[in-house]
Amino acid sequence: MSQDPLMSPLMPAAIIDTQSHLLPFEEHLLDVVQQGHLHQISQRPRLDLHYEDEVADVARARRLAKGALVHLASHSELWQRQTLSGVIPKKVLARFSEDDYGIYENRIYARLLDKTEGHLRGRLSALKGLQATLDQALKFYESEGVDFRLSREVCRLWGMTFDQAATSRVSELLSQTLETVEYLHRVISGLQQSGVYLLVSRQAQVVGALHLTNILSHDPHYRHVALLWDLLGQTTMATRSSPEERFSHNQWLADAYSRYAGLVLRHALRPYLPDQDEGIWAGRCIRLQQSGLDWQLVSVVSGEHACEEVLLTIVPWLTDAHLLDETLQLPLERFIAWPAIRQQPQQAAYQGQWIALSPSDMYCVERFGQLVDTALYRMVLRSYGQPLTKIPVKVLALAGGIHGLHVDHQSHTFEVREAVSEGSIAVLKHALIAANSTRQAEALEQHNQEIVALEKCPVCGAKANLFFQSPLGFRANCDSCGTDRYLRRKGDQLVFDQSVSDCRDFAALGRRAFSIDITRVAISTR
Repeated sequence: MSQDPLMSPLMPAAIIDTQSHLLPFEEHLLDVVQQGHLHQISQRPRLDLHYEDEVADVARARRLAKGALVHLASHSELWQRQTLSGVIPKKVLARFSEDDYGIYENRIYARLLDKTEGHLRGRLSALKGLQATLDQALKFYESEGVDFRLSREVCRLWGMTFDQAATSRVSELLSQTLETVEYLHRVISGLQQSGVYLLVSRQAQVVGALHLTNILSHDPHYRHVALLWDLLGQTTMATRSSPEERFSHNQWLADAYSRYAGLVLRHALRPYLPDQDEGIWAGRCIRLQQSGLDWQLVSVVSGEHACEEVLLTIVPWLTDAHLLDETLQLPLERFIAWPAIRQQPQQAAYQGQWIALSPSDMYCVERFGQLVDTALYRMVLRSYGQPLTKIPVKVLALAGGIHGLHVDHQSHTFEVREAVSEGSIAVLKHALIAANSTRQAEALEQHNQEIVALEKCPVCGAKANLFFQSPLGFRANCDSCGTDRYLRRKGDQLVFDQSVSDCRDFAALGRRAFSIDITRVAISTR
């Protein structure tokens, strides 16, 4: 099935463009901070006087409370002594005044600082993430130890969003925005550690709509608090939702992340399935399909014994968790793709059964590409050198002189060890079908097509002849690009190695070098 041209799986330009500018709230906050209104409130706040009557020593009393004389006359225990002219008091009912900073306007100011600090902290995290992505792109442009084929492919994907000049411009703009937001965050954090903020109780919250008092409406400093409160409310309104709305939104995010995983897989499959989800490779029909939120790469076998062999399963998991559960037991063809938020880019393509998947990762297609390459190579390498049994004697006689075949007359078998010419395959197929050995004829053609596919260099596309190596292996070295591929027996295991100029570094080569333990593969069939 043909697909529309694939979009780039790397960070979309629209996201970076949107985040690279100050929000209206941040612009107004910067103006208010520069004019010093918040600092004026912090150091010279409005306040109220709170009066309280208390029985106190005469030495402490500065003002008598209303009814202090009546109170003194009725409480003789407060008398120092009584004289002919009257009473000398020991204690009196005095009125004390106390500055009350917990007025409504100051509570608005304090809670505005709290909300603003939280908003700026979130913005800093987002901006630093975008800046890290752009820095990674610029460093990649300037890196010298990266294979030119990897550099060309990654730059092609990134170039669908930005070119090098645009990346530099956006990075500069983003740096300016980040610097401004950091400045605002420092100012707000400083205001939270001094002045009237410390005198307002943290338990004094503001609920409901903002009530515009005379102070909030007309005071030259406090009126900016009301404006900032409204702008911040408009900025954060999108984050307020009911549990049902959050659940629906999370479902949408999970589906979007799954579709993104499918996009990256399609890019990774381009060498095998250019711009489509199904095609023929190595004589087999392979197909990319979605099952719920998961993605599967399957090998489809048609005919009398039709079945689908699952070669690779990707489980997209959208989470902010940053610790891997390496004890999780999964089938070897099943991988969990996660965003790896706030994680350093992994030096390997994947870790265990976990693989990073994020548009901020320049290597996202390369990581998935290595999974695809290993899955498809496992499929064909498992059958390499497997003998075809129950071969008629006449066919064995024909096969005896054909290059690439190893014939065992005693057991009536032969093996396809190297590529056989199309003419020889046609002759043998005709003889097998005539001898009523149709399944052997199909298997012969299948094995030969797999070897022909292996002879195509996966790095440069040139032909690299495959040569059998005893007891059960081969070598296929490409003279054009220096890619070496070997299938060797190590003990009881078969191991396939692919390297470029003796290098296997994923950061330098991407998907172009890997190693597979063939005997460890456990492919499920349904």
